[in-house]
Amino acid sequence: MHVCINITKEIFFLSVILICDLSFIKRMCSSIPRSSCALGVRTLFIAALLSVFQLSKQDCVWFGVCNTDAFNHNQYCSYNGTAKAMPNDGLNLLKERCSFLLDESQTEFCCDINQVKILNENVKLAAAILDRCPSCMSNLVRHICEFTCSANQSQFAHVAATQKNTEGVPYVSSLDLHITTEYMNKTYKSCSQVSVPQTGQLALDLMCGAYPASRCSPSKWFNYMGDVNNIYVPFQITYIQHPTNASINGTVPLNPHTFPCNKAINSLLPACSCSDCELSCPKAPPRTEFPEQFKIAGFDAYVVIMSSVYFVGVFIFLMGSFVFTQDSIIDENLTIDVNEVSNRTNFRKNTSFFENLGDKTEHFLEKVFTKWGTFFASYPWITLFAGAFLVSILGYGITFIQITTDPVQLWASPNSKSRIERDFFDTKFEPFFRIEQIIIKAVNLPNIIHKTSNGPITFGPVFHKDFLTVVFNLQEEIKNINANGTFLNDICYAPLSDEKSDINTSDCIIQSIWGYFQDDLSRLEETEEDNGFNILRVHLAK
Repeated sequence: MHVCINITKEIFFLSVILICDLSFIKRMCSSIPRSSCALGVRTLFIAALLSVFQLSKQDCVWFGVCNTDAFNHNQYCSYNGTAKAMPNDGLNLLKERCSFLLDESQTEFCCDINQVKILNENVKLAAAILDRCPSCMSNLVRHICEFTCSANQSQFAHVAATQKNTEGVPYVSSLDLHITTEYMNKTYKSCSQVSVPQTGQLALDLMCGAYPASRCSPSKWFNYMGDVNNIYVPFQITYIQHPTNASINGTVPLNPHTFPCNKAINSLLPACSCSDCELSCPKAPPRTEFPEQFKIAGFDAYVVIMSSVYFVGVFIFLMGSFVFTQDSIIDENLTIDVNEVSNRTNFRKNTSFFENLGDKTEHFLEKVFTKWGTFFASYPWITLFAGAFLVSILGYGITFIQITTDPVQLWASPNSKSRIERDFFDTKFEPFFRIEQIIIKAVNLPNIIHKTSNGPITFGPVFHKDFLTVVFNLQEEIKNINANGTFLNDICYAPLSDEKSDINTSDCIIQSIWGYFQDDLSRLEETEEDNGFNILRVHLAK
């Protein structure tokens, strides 16, 4: 409506000017050639049209701050016009978070210095959580800078509703922001694994409204950031997704450049760490491709070859034994006196090959060890002293042996971070307590496919309700074990209990999956609905 009125006004005044000048043009044309007069009229008409277009150009949807609500939210003045020059102080403020807007020496924007200050203050809320991952923070801030100050704001941002302040000046109360699905997905992916060490949660657990990080999605995240019911949102921002950045009915969706979380945005800021970005984690070396196994007739070649060698060797041994013993036939006519010491050669016609080989080997060994024994027997003292000296030299290293039985010293280096922190803890507090673990495995149970608003998610078999019930019953039985009059509450670690009062079993620290249900079996059946899908409720201890 405002645009049409502005255009009508400009056309009206220009029409009046043209009508008033017609008499002048007519008088002037009477004194000059007709062709020159026609050219001048066309030039004047084109200049008038260009003036109308320039004066009706609408690059901005707001400019300046017009209202502050009860929650100290600032709303911006509705404005249909061109971008305005930003003073140097404002340009310096833009460099803090929106420096990319100044890459082409741009000095005119659809925001004033107060809006830039508000932008920087609001961005600090997200920066407190996401600044540990520079790529994620940069991706998110880019679209905020664009729809707040871009000189082409009207291409992707449309005012959906306005209200008037106490002075009757309209301000924007609802904005439609056209944005590409590609940008939303890439920004969400770069931030989905950012953690918050102070709480032990993911950033999206705190920034996705009613949805935890496990059930958050790009659409849910951006919709929450634009929801007027969010206490940090000054007015309704409706994100309208476009599959591409193509222009539709004059609207060009916003599609800022994004960086993967494992890439640095510039030389001054590093890429996101491994704890906040899986892509930044070192990758295992590629699996070694082994050559195809050598086979013979479809069997392992080495097994075939070694089996063949074995059977051939056995065959040669048996054949050799049979062939070389054919001439070793006992003489049946030979009589032997039992009182005589005789050799086998006395009652065989001929000795076998293996017997000759054995005799030669035995004779050689007998000769060598006889000389060896004779030498040492001839020099007993030298032998004793030399042996003792050799044993002493070889056994000297036993003096350096230190037997370690402490598992801490066996498993942790004295210079390791965990060892240093443990030593500090032991010197300031009591030593660590012994932790007992029980590992329970689900057997012959299938995986669980759970349908959610973000698509199906596959869980392991340990999440079967029947299995969790069995685990709960086992846990309760362990808690009530009676070991000759000693119970768990007599020996457990219960830091929240009063030393002067008796310790109950419920005071003992027991970490298991049932902690999500506060060790209450009835809570396992509690569910809630998420867009038509049932989800299991968990109750984290407060």
